[in-house]
Amino acid sequence: MSKSTKSPALVSLSFDEWESKFKPLTNLQDPNASFGGLMFETYGQELAGVLLFANGHTGKAGHRKVWTLVENDEGEPIIVEGYHLCNRLGYFITAKPAKAGQQYEVSL
Repeated sequence: MSKSTKSPALVSLSFDEWESKFKPLTNLQDPNASFGGLMFETYGQELAGVLLFANGHTGKAGHRKVWTLVENDEGEPIIVEGYHLCNRLGYFITAKPAKAGQQYEVSL
């Protein structure tokens, strides 16, 4: 008998809804960061800070506070929960974590 695993439901949010719900942190390393100072780059010291969260070095649920700006299959930019390498354009760190086992897609 095979065990069926249920895929998490996809939660679609607008950028404003996501920003209000998860409270992205300001990138203090770059006063000219994209998205009004919220985005972190994919290299250097900014990436090092993102990786502290992604690797769980910032405490409980830290890894669920990382979000990645990616290009979807249609070439559109979207934000998804978690740390991703494929098609990444930048990262965000939020004050509130994504819900465990939940999948999010934030349209821009």
